[in-house]
Amino acid sequence: MQIWSFLKTPFSRPKRNRKNLLAVGFIGISCSLFIILFQPFGIQNVNNQWYYQLAILSMGLVFIGSYLVIEWGIPSIVPRLFDHWTLGKAVLWYALVILFIGAAMFWYKSFLAGYRDFTVQEYFFVIGRTFLIALIVSFFSLGLYQYFSRTPISLFSNSEAYVLTSATGKLLRINPRDILYIGSDDNYVDIHYLAGATRKKEIFRSSLKNIESQLVNPLSPIFRCHRRYLINIERFDIQKHTSRSMQITLQEYGDKIPVSRQYIDTIKQHLTILP
Repeated sequence: MQIWSFLKTPFSRPKRNRKNLLAVGFIGISCSLFIILFQPFGIQNVNNQWYYQLAILSMGLVFIGSYLVIEWGIPSIVPRLFDHWTLGKAVLWYALVILFIGAAMFWYKSFLAGYRDFTVQEYFFVIGRTFLIALIVSFFSLGLYQYFSRTPISLFSNSEAYVLTSATGKLLRINPRDILYIGSDDNYVDIHYLAGATRKKEIFRSSLKNIESQLVNPLSPIFRCHRRYLINIERFDIQKHTSRSMQITLQEYGDKIPVSRQYIDTIKQHLTILP
């Protein structure tokens, strides 16, 4: 699988629930207690100041607060940024999460130290280094998780509802596997889909290319077969086929869709040829 296709695969977002909130709190407090008890990296309370433990504990609280602001607050304010979540978006997002938390911790540490030895040059150097490291760590950790969890991810993709957006801002939440096909008519597209056992059609003011960019990925059943059509590959059979032309038929309904020559090989790999 090419790297760009891999980055476009769907990726699950962590749920904002009490369990995850308690997990974040536990991590923040545990890190502070670890530093107080074991004093790693040469960290020591040399002068035995009474407020040393309190300061270290407060850094754990800053970690918790900064994480909740970016990971819980931002999605609540702009939820549409997190629609159709992919591995590539997750890698960039969690690099930014690490960067935000690192920046908050740096500022707070400098505040506790009275901004002694603080320079803008050092700040941007630390921020840049943190972001680069975070990007690399996010890419490899999330990428490995995605690669070794292909079956669960595929199951997630099967049940995931995508939010399609038209040129006018109209929204349609739909599972790609409920789509029958999508036809283009100039500046409009007709989305034929199933709602339960009922066939429906939704008209969107949008280009087919815009809809394709929102739906098509390596785990989606939606394929381009013609300059005017996207199809759900799971719902069609081949009706007629030659080396230069192909016509496919929608199962159960009989709608006939042409296949352009450039897409014949791809479509033929996935469909059954009717007798």
